[in-house]
Amino acid sequence: MLVTHSAALGPQDVLALGEHALHGITRGDGKFQQRLPYDLLSSLAHVLLNNTVFEIVRELADLQHVTEKSLHEQRSHMVNRHKSERDALLKSQREELQAAQRQGKAHVASRLPRLHEEQLSQVDARHTQEVMDTHIRIQQVLDQKVTEQQSTLQQVGVPGFHETDNPMEIKVQMYIMGFIVKIGGIKVPP
Repeated sequence: MLVTHSAALGPQDVLALGEHALHGITRGDGKFQQRLPYDLLSSLAHVLLNNTVFEIVRELADLQHVTEKSLHEQRSHMVNRHKSERDALLKSQREELQAAQRQGKAHVASRLPRLHEEQLSQVDARHTQEVMDTHIRIQQVLDQKVTEQQSTLQQVGVPGFHETDNPMEIKVQMYIMGFIVKIGGIKVPP
């Protein structure tokens, strides 16, 4: 459990874990060595002595999971709706062509394939635009969620956290967050 796990860690234990983690990551990417100085790890160790940070990180992870699940469901619903709309249009077009052929309207039946192709192209273009708009909206929601998390963690005094859109700083923040999750034994939803 989180309380007993973090309660068993003293400042030196957290600092030792931080140094071990720092050693592990600098082997893979030397850029982090400059980003995670000893004083940051020391400050992090002191902040982590209080279970509040672990609880906040757990809540942030849960909120992110709920948000991601909702966005995924919205996108899936849109994709299914697009498929249904396209299938319904194709069925309608097939029925229209068959009706024209049954009624002996060859002149109408000869023009329908081109008209149907235009209709299908318009639907596909509308769907493509809706997918692009949805992806942009999803990215904006996720970016906003990152900003909220940065702000929350900065407010509770977690070192290294501030609002930024710099990819390298975000990568460092993700590493710090991963470190907190690991030593706090926080279960992150899949």
